[in-house]
Amino acid sequence: MELAGLVQAAVLVFTAFLTAAAALFAVHSSIGRRNRNGACCRPEVAFLFDGNSLVDATPAGRRLLQYAGGRGCDMTRLVAFLAPRFPGLSARVRACGEEDRMLLLSADSRTRLELKTTGGRLRISLQDIVEDHSDHPDWHSLNALVAELELHRSVSEHVPVAIWRQEPDGRVVWGNAAYWSLAERMETVADLSPGQFPQVFKDLTNTLVASESAHRLQLKLPGESERLWFEVSACTLGADSVFTAVPADTVISAERKLREFTQTLTQTFAHLSVGLAIFDRKRQLTLFNPALGDLLGFDAEFLVARPNLMRFLDQLRERHMMPEPKDYKTWRQQMSDLEAAAAERSHSETWPLPDGRTFRITGRPHPDGAVAFLFEDISAEITLSREFRVELETGQAVIDTMDEAIAVFSADGRMTFANRAYARLWNLENESKTDIVTFIDASRRWQQACMPSPVWGDARDFASEMSGRTTWHAEVRLANGRKVACRFEPLPGGGTMAGFTQAQLQLFKANGTDQGDAVTTAVGHV
Repeated sequence: MELAGLVQAAVLVFTAFLTAAAALFAVHSSIGRRNRNGACCRPEVAFLFDGNSLVDATPAGRRLLQYAGGRGCDMTRLVAFLAPRFPGLSARVRACGEEDRMLLLSADSRTRLELKTTGGRLRISLQDIVEDHSDHPDWHSLNALVAELELHRSVSEHVPVAIWRQEPDGRVVWGNAAYWSLAERMETVADLSPGQFPQVFKDLTNTLVASESAHRLQLKLPGESERLWFEVSACTLGADSVFTAVPADTVISAERKLREFTQTLTQTFAHLSVGLAIFDRKRQLTLFNPALGDLLGFDAEFLVARPNLMRFLDQLRERHMMPEPKDYKTWRQQMSDLEAAAAERSHSETWPLPDGRTFRITGRPHPDGAVAFLFEDISAEITLSREFRVELETGQAVIDTMDEAIAVFSADGRMTFANRAYARLWNLENESKTDIVTFIDASRRWQQACMPSPVWGDARDFASEMSGRTTWHAEVRLANGRKVACRFEPLPGGGTMAGFTQAQLQLFKANGTDQGDAVTTAVGHV
């Protein structure tokens, strides 16, 4: 149950309890015996106290005290039960001297309460001052009121929230079981004056009473270092105030851990070169790191103001920190698609900026509907990748001009690249270059195109070895009888290069001399 609902329920229970108690007291006061002439003779309601202990009481008084219930001594229970009808009763009881007499009129001006001290003992009596000519309630009504009182009292005693009532001067005049339990833990129950209630929360200001929201208060238990936290709310009940204190230790602990965790994350994110922006379920910026402002050129004031996601993206567009869209409508749709994709799954985009830089934008969904965006400047990575690709293309162009057929294999035996002379020698010009070719596959192709020779088995053994290898040469014959010089070179990292050079032959023809191709094939490590 939420805090507001719990407090409202507690106040309703307390109000119903007071209403039932007042009604029962009124009914009890109106029931009496009739004399022979039919006149109503109400029994005397009186109590005799020695300090806080009840010494004697009339039968009607004992019945009334049974309805009082609650926690504390007899005096405290009786004062709490009569206080709703006699405002200021608690203060009057405490003010009684050794030989003193006080009269107190009820709120409805129908009953008088007398306080009289004699010999150090206090006598409390109730007297009706207005004759009631109405019909007296029957015992069924009385039993119904008693049952209702017991129900509300039981509920108020079992509510796991401290509830207490205070007079305008700040004195407590009633408290439920949870309040008394808290008072016992605070060690404020001992040495109470007659009719006095323990004061657990002190200095509750009028601001708290007038406020509709709860305030957090803390209590320090005697002999313990930990403090107890409560969400305290107040409402007015006549001239008095009713307070409720909901335990908030779990909430405070969770907030402290969340704050510490957030601080740890903030300190960690502060040292990242990647810009971080986390938006909550309402798409408000809730967390960011300094790198975000440095990368995007945002002022701290703009980020601290917690802009929403669309305003954040609008600022990116105005600062030319994203690709220029063809039109604004298309751009808004692209941003909506970006948000939707990031909220459902990890999503990444690359933004080439007008100033030549390149950003990688990564969106990741977070719990409770939040979404995080990472802004990373990958300009150096893109530049390095382009330069590396240019170097590869240059190297490939260089080896393509060589006459020797060369193929390079990595340490795991996969062909990484080969030149044009290799494709011409082994008739591979029309085959796909995307197929994965291993050294074993290639050696079988060589073996099929040549006359039988032990060179290919030795070559496979050479390629499978990882250490102790040296360059070696061999000679084989193609199926057409032409000789091919083979060269196998070990490469760093366990790679292998194979080179093939076709021997020069003088062929006499009618139109002149035809020289054989000189081709080399190499296999190496990337």
